[in-house]
Amino acid sequence: MRHVVELLIGVAALLAFLAGCQTQPPQAPMDVEVMVGLQRTACFGRCPVYELSVLNTGEATLKVGRFCDEAFGRSLAEGMHKAEVDVAIWKEATDWAEAMGFDTLQSHYDNPKVMDLPANIVTVNGKTVFNRYGGPNLNELYTRIERLVGATDWIAEPSSAR
Repeated sequence: MRHVVELLIGVAALLAFLAGCQTQPPQAPMDVEVMVGLQRTACFGRCPVYELSVLNTGEATLKVGRFCDEAFGRSLAEGMHKAEVDVAIWKEATDWAEAMGFDTLQSHYDNPKVMDLPANIVTVNGKTVFNRYGGPNLNELYTRIERLVGATDWIAEPSSAR
């Protein structure tokens, strides 16, 4: 009987040890989404033209068109650029958008009868707002995003340079 009790204690200790050694189940992959995106379209004047996408993974792409020097506060060659960004820094822009009520905005502001206005298509944490005419003044949000673009170390893709 004594041997049976010792055996049961030994088995219980082994089971407790093995339970502590179990590996954690793999975590589900992170859903990749556009954390911050901004596209500005052309007009008949000197409107900056570009398309930015910053993913919540830190991957960023920027397609630079014309008249962007003033918007970014620096010169970037026309074409595609890529960067790895600090998501925490870009979260400041999403926090600001959240504080201003971005998530309560309509998804589309426009009047197709009005000509020669650029469209500003902004995405924050997966929500996109097309803002061309009659929408809210989001210039402060655009400026904050453009400052971050100007401070980012972009790498131009040689195959797309003009």
